[in-house]
Amino acid sequence: MKSKTIALSILTLASVTLLAACTPAAQQQNQQPAQQTQQSNPNQQSDQQNQQSNQQNANNKNNQAVPAQNAPVAQPENIDGTYKGQDERDQITLTVTGKTGTWTKLESDGDQEVKQVTFDPANQRMIVGDDVQIYTVNGNQITVDDTDFDPSDRIILSK
Repeated sequence: MKSKTIALSILTLASVTLLAACTPAAQQQNQQPAQQTQQSNPNQQSDQQNQQSNQQNANNKNNQAVPAQNAPVAQPENIDGTYKGQDERDQITLTVTGKTGTWTKLESDGDQEVKQVTFDPANQRMIVGDDVQIYTVNGNQITVDDTDFDPSDRIILSK
């Protein structure tokens, strides 16, 4: 789309330039139409320059780095410890040692599920079993979100 717009702008500019080059010959044949052509050419060129400028501004805006709403923030490297919290009616215990740990879910019916956890502090990601989660650390709390940041899926665990 951008290529077509640029190509069309260049083609239009070339046509206007060709018209401007032919204007002296037209002046010899009939001065009044030539004056009208000369008056309209600056307007066309100005419009084309404005279009090109607007296109360049749009391209610049698209290329600028826009801060992501949920951009990763470097997390503390040492979050070792045991964190507890709830996910709906299930009890969650997260035990962290270095960049690994275990996620234990004790369901309300007494069933227990244990999953291995791997942490990536630089990208604020943790993998619980096969699920990629996003985590943030705030003091003695770890907040765990799904990648879609659905507030109903948020789990807050405390030391």
